[in-house]
Amino acid sequence: MLRLSKCSRDDFVKSISTDKGDNFAKTFIAKADMQDQWDYCIGAFDGNDLTAAIITTISKTKPHVANLQLLHTFVKHRGKGSARLLCEDSLIRAKANGASYFRVSSEKSAVGFY
Repeated sequence: MLRLSKCSRDDFVKSISTDKGDNFAKTFIAKADMQDQWDYCIGAFDGNDLTAAIITTISKTKPHVANLQLLHTFVKHRGKGSARLLCEDSLIRAKANGASYFRVSSEKSAVGFY
């Protein structure tokens, strides 16, 4: 069963495989580092294994806008519902924190998921 919890940079780095499907994980790290967003990172864990992670931020100005900044599911855990669970949780958290809008930008290949 998946559990959601804060995800550290170290948790994330340890979960990256050499599979090319995890190449985006390096971009996730670079962006999260550059924008200092690790405090907003939530992970989906299966036991001690990090299956996926999401970073959503909320604007400080009104109307508050939640921005799904980054989402990555590690290759060996795809198809288990981790990303769906993280997105649903992110939406609930955004509403609870006063967001009026939820913004998602994605690669063209991921549009169907959202």
